[in-house]
Amino acid sequence: MQARKLILSGALAALAVAPIAMGPRAKTVTVTIWRVAQVDNLDKGDQLKADRADFYALVKIGNGALIRSSNHSDDDGHPGWKFFGESSGRYVPIRIKINDDDGGLEEKDDYVDICPRSNKKDLNLVYDTKTGRITGDLRGRRGQVIYTIGHGDNDKGKLWFSVK
Repeated sequence: MQARKLILSGALAALAVAPIAMGPRAKTVTVTIWRVAQVDNLDKGDQLKADRADFYALVKIGNGALIRSSNHSDDDGHPGWKFFGESSGRYVPIRIKINDDDGGLEEKDDYVDICPRSNKKDLNLVYDTKTGRITGDLRGRRGQVIYTIGHGDNDKGKLWFSVK
């Protein structure tokens, strides 16, 4: 009887120190916006003074929250915004939206068209963490600076960004 208890205790002890199988490790995905520029004058209604675009980005990586950047006041600027997200899956959806902040007396921010597809302003991409391919509204690869220009809508802009 005593030997049996020792065997059972030994088996339970082995289970206690055995590694627990965990799911895939989360990977950090980084979206960097290197440059943003207006094609159409985004502040055409401002009659009082010459005004620069006040760009800001909204980026969603995977199932994470929508992240807002700070404002960058330049019609053609190099903000260097970095957005970080975690994903444990191979395929990571990414959404990039650019706005022009129209504070003060103007009531509504301009929604900048950065998508090369007609009737669409945002970029919707899928990043393959295994191969580094980027697909969706644009194609590219990990670490490559990707360029886009809005097509067919008002308030067109240009964007240079990368994904790692």
